[in-house]
Amino acid sequence: MLLPNSNQKWLTTCKTLSLLVLVAIDLSSGSVSWSLTTKPAVFGNDIELRCNLDNDTSLNGSRHWSKGDNVKVLVVNGKTVNDTKYSEELDKAKRTSILTITSLDTGDVNVPYTCQHGFQTYKKVLNMTVENFEYHPDKTNASFNQEDDHVLFAMKFEKVFPVPTCKASYGDQNITNLLNISSVLEDVFYKVEINLKYHHISKECIHHPFELDCCVGTKTIKQRFETANDVCLEMTPELKTDEKPNESEKDQTLGTVGQVVFGIVFLIYCVIFPLTFAYIKYNNKY
Repeated sequence: MLLPNSNQKWLTTCKTLSLLVLVAIDLSSGSVSWSLTTKPAVFGNDIELRCNLDNDTSLNGSRHWSKGDNVKVLVVNGKTVNDTKYSEELDKAKRTSILTITSLDTGDVNVPYTCQHGFQTYKKVLNMTVENFEYHPDKTNASFNQEDDHVLFAMKFEKVFPVPTCKASYGDQNITNLLNISSVLEDVFYKVEINLKYHHISKECIHHPFELDCCVGTKTIKQRFETANDVCLEMTPELKTDEKPNESEKDQTLGTVGQVVFGIVFLIYCVIFPLTFAYIKYNNKY
């Protein structure tokens, strides 16, 4: 069925206008762009996404931040749907729209965010990369033991990102090559186990510190343990018998000696001398 000429012209005009609108929107999509400005982005802390507006973009246009493929609106012209999680500020001098995400969690990463200003939009996934994101463990499970001439160390991170880089030392010896680090990715974080077994032999009593430094992005986690070899353990009873008396024992000893000396002097002058003098006087009389 053929349409009247007027209807065909109207349909053609509508198609042309629609195409022009789509082309205009498509061409304008590159005039705004956003990027992560908080580096490193640490889980549990606030982060910022900064949307840059080019010089041709009007600052009076409607501003939107949205999240996800289904376009979940977060902020419209500074008004947020969840003020405890999101906030937005327009810096006209720098021509930027700044989205603040409070207390970064796993639901905030690896999803697309869209910055829209008027008809101009920019959509990108906030990828959780090793270079920009960190999760610092709140606690570590570490154990240290000595068996015979072996140092045994084990430590576990239940959740961490990225995988730690570690170095170990025993005294002045670098024993990093003896570290065994295994990791398993669970959701977006890693579960990491670190183990070390070091055999040390010495004929002398030597106390060496065992030290382990693990870097999780920008944070360093330190472990330090004092060690003693079997020779030290065998010498421990002898060391106790050779200990010098402390100051209180010295004072007590000196006090006892002083009392004995005083008693002897008292006995000589107050008892022996008078008796001797009386005995001599008695003999001279008779």
